[in-house]
Amino acid sequence: MKIASNYIEEPSAHFRLLSTGEKLPQIWKNHSKGIWKNIQPEIFEKNVKLGALNRSQCQPVIEDILPVYSGMLWNVEKKILTDPCFQPKLQYTDINDFLEASAIFFDQYKSKHIGVQLSGGFDSSIIITLLKHFKISFSLVGMSSSRYEFRTERYIQELIAPLGKNTVLIDFEDYLPLSQLEKVPAHQHPDMLNLNYHTNKAMAIECQKMGVEVLLTGSGGDNLFAEPIQLDARECTWMPQVFRDSWLDDLAYAPHGIEVVPFYADLGIMNTVYNLRLGQGEDNTKLWARQFFKDFLPQELINYTYCADFWGLYIDGLLNAVPTIRKLFEHAYDITANPYFSSQNTNDLLNQDLRDAQKTMYQGIESRVSLAVWLNGLFEKS
Repeated sequence: MKIASNYIEEPSAHFRLLSTGEKLPQIWKNHSKGIWKNIQPEIFEKNVKLGALNRSQCQPVIEDILPVYSGMLWNVEKKILTDPCFQPKLQYTDINDFLEASAIFFDQYKSKHIGVQLSGGFDSSIIITLLKHFKISFSLVGMSSSRYEFRTERYIQELIAPLGKNTVLIDFEDYLPLSQLEKVPAHQHPDMLNLNYHTNKAMAIECQKMGVEVLLTGSGGDNLFAEPIQLDARECTWMPQVFRDSWLDDLAYAPHGIEVVPFYADLGIMNTVYNLRLGQGEDNTKLWARQFFKDFLPQELINYTYCADFWGLYIDGLLNAVPTIRKLFEHAYDITANPYFSSQNTNDLLNQDLRDAQKTMYQGIESRVSLAVWLNGLFEKS
């Protein structure tokens, strides 16, 4: 079997040999020499359960190789990866400082056509209404659903959609989670984000049609507006580099000429919000932010709180994908002979009650599917 040669560049990641610290810009040549045969699925599953915030603790899934994503640092002496936390500078701030930081951020893209992911959520709505405040033209793209559990997001999407120069809302039912897994492109290292490729590819295509060059996201808003803020700035736990979905940025958006930028990963925005919320406790409903931005947001986002529920979509996506997943596992077993993908283990995994929305069960399923998707795309198609 021949390793895929027609692959997409992944500039957001490079690799390190854990034993020596040697830097590898990419590992396609290593795969051609057979390193892919030395995968350790159980370690990948453990890494997945660690979560993005603890990714620096991940162990090698392929031989001695660790992926290093943008923003991560390599400690030469200890031969370990670290994810540095943002270090705020304490200072007096008010709404004018936040608006100034926002203006500086937007000014970076004054020659670009800006797009924003319209999720119907609070964090992206702030970005959209700020653009309107500054009279900056923008387009909107998002996934929408007519399901009952998305009624609040849908209402906000319909309310805000007219603000965009162009607005495209894509029906989630046509792009359910775990759909089109067999069409995920070749990539160097297993990554859980490959399960979300199809949805993001659809948004990237629509962005390209609208001429969007920079797509802003609300990723990181939960951290800035909901987490407790310590009086000692050295205790800040924000890691702006994890606000990015680097794998999707490289493989779903970049091929369509789209640069994805998380608004809340901007250092000026982060520093201002940290100082504005200094000493505040956990605020999961973002009550402070709803009041702080009350002159910009629709009343529905000021007076009401809500939380998206993706379980129904996810469960339906998984149930629809079961035949494809079985084929992917069978293919993975054929090329690796690893018991992890055996028919017995496949049956044990998929014969569970898949409608039981338990995080631990789904993590086990997702990690195995993601690994099989990676193996499926790794080789030239006959």
